Amino acid sequence: MSSPSPRSQTQTDRRSEIAEAALRVLGREGHVGLTARKVAAEAGLALGHITYNFSGMDEVLSEAYRLLAARLRQASDATTTAASPEARLSAFLRAGFSEDFLTPAHIRTRIDLWSAASAHPAVAKTERELYTHYRSRLEDLLAPLVDAPKVQPVTDMIMATLDGLWLDWMRRRDSSAIENGLAQISAFVALQPRPPTP
Repeated sequence: MSSPSPRSQTQTDRRSEIAEAALRVLGREGHVGLTARKVAAEAGLALGHITYNFSGMDEVLSEAYRLLAARLRQASDATTTAASPEARLSAFLRAGFSEDFLTPAHIRTRIDLWSAASAHPAVAKTERELYTHYRSRLEDLLAPLVDAPKVQPVTDMIMATLDGLWLDWMRRRDSSAIENGLAQISAFVALQPRPPTP
């Protein structure tokens, strides 16, 4: 496979730079305060760089969402080295609640991007892709712990609980609530019928 041309690599770098700037603006001012002019200023670029590299602010938001999700995916994927299936599941779930992901700016950005997905089709598409990837990883981790017919409903419960923990943290900043929530997920999984022994 050939390496990207210098021009395409520069454009990829510029898109990442703009997406990073959009995340910083989102973290400070929220979705309502996000404009192309503010993103360009945050990135230290002329406004024309936004329109040259993106079709519009929907695409900038989508790229920012991808960047945010890539960080979570990287943290979550690093948990696959745990010894037991239970430990791998616990580490995967806890990765999303590490200190880096609990900063007020990160939480605000994440919630604003969820909200933006309801109004912006490009952001909604990105959100669906990322949700599907995270859910698929969770189902893979549950497969050795839960009988196959129960994997989907258990995954539904866990995904809803995780979303609730994020929102609760945004409101109350109660780390014991996160610990209790994650412990209850593990307890719930442990109560499920196990896959048949081969």
